[in-house]
Amino acid sequence: MGAGYTAPMQDRPTDPTLKLLLEALALAPDNAPLRMHVATAMEKAAQPRDALSHFERLLGDRALGDDAGLGAARCALSLGELDRALGFVNAVLTSVPEHAMGLLLRARVHERRNEHRDARRDYERAVQLDPELADTKLWDALLPSREEPDGAVGKEAETGPREGVTFADVGGLDDVKERIRMRIVLPFQKPDLFAAFGKKGGGGMLFYGPPGCGKTFLARATAGECGAHFVSVGLHEVLDMWIGNSERQLHAIFEDARRRAPTVLFFDEVDALGMQRAKLVTGAMRGVITQFLAELDGFASRNEKVLVLGATNTPWDVDSAFRRPGRFSQVLFVPPPDRPGRAQILKLKLAEKPQGPMDFLRLAEVTEGWSGADLENLIDAAAESAIGKSLASGKVEPITMPMLEAARARLRPSTREWFGTIRNHVQFANESGQYDEAADYMRRHNLM
Repeated sequence: MGAGYTAPMQDRPTDPTLKLLLEALALAPDNAPLRMHVATAMEKAAQPRDALSHFERLLGDRALGDDAGLGAARCALSLGELDRALGFVNAVLTSVPEHAMGLLLRARVHERRNEHRDARRDYERAVQLDPELADTKLWDALLPSREEPDGAVGKEAETGPREGVTFADVGGLDDVKERIRMRIVLPFQKPDLFAAFGKKGGGGMLFYGPPGCGKTFLARATAGECGAHFVSVGLHEVLDMWIGNSERQLHAIFEDARRRAPTVLFFDEVDALGMQRAKLVTGAMRGVITQFLAELDGFASRNEKVLVLGATNTPWDVDSAFRRPGRFSQVLFVPPPDRPGRAQILKLKLAEKPQGPMDFLRLAEVTEGWSGADLENLIDAAAESAIGKSLASGKVEPITMPMLEAARARLRPSTREWFGTIRNHVQFANESGQYDEAADYMRRHNLM
């Protein structure tokens, strides 16, 4: 090998797990499932060109050809090769015309090609086949402009599809779901009954708890139960370096939610937008906080069918003004998943990986207090053991119970640090009872 030789990108990945996968593939180049795993890992590692080459080698595979075609289309789309992407996805849809994910992907390609009519047609059919594929941002990009005549677009098209995830998709947490149902869902579903008692659908609720415990997914499921649109708002969509722009962008987000009501607006890390004003170093954020409070109050507009959900890991950093009636007046503790929830998470996270016989309830029993993110980390650690064993044997070895148990013995749940932090707030700053649910959980699990 000459001194001027440069290894191709796939031979020198930065991810050590990907490096192990490539070494395993070199030992078994005809192993189609392993090549698919490599291609998918490369795509996730932002190496679309290299991933595309592996997907293309699998296009003729009887079992994996369709998935490889979709993977190739995604990579070509990310590379801006729109004609190639359309060719790949059309081949899949010729084979399986009602492939929901294929239709959604073709909608994305059409959108990039400014073929919005075709994109809307494919998107609507994809969501009909699988409501969980609903993508609010894509739909908004596909809505016809006022200048664009389109007699086929009706009222439902103007507002877009509703969220498809419901509480049935949330494992465990029955007490939490029941509280959300009473405080939020039923006022949406039975407005006349609640109006008789002076209550109406809308307002806000603040989720708090350890990181990685599914607060975002729970918010999506809440929107699904309400039959509402779900809009997740990131900090980058609000904050702007120019004075006044952040306030205008926040107002526009609320106005769009009111237009499309019923809508659930979800603000993750809400403490960044609603931090205690006494802790502000500069005055730049004061205008944003004031605007946020005004929008929650429905200033000059009604929020009756707009529900605002916020999530934070540090509720003590949220300004007290946000917890007044009509704003985030309802505060809900989202604990680590309970035993049924942990079993379901483990089952889902292992579903697409080679695995031996599993006892998910046993694993759930020995992972008390672990967050969903902790459980995913557990599976990743066990997968590394399986990859190492695969390299030694020259064939794909499954993840086994002993591998998971060995990984569990090495790892610790990340939630412990959070409970250590909130302990002082529970014991010395809980005059209003805001942290009663967290305190009850901590007592039941010997964390006080």
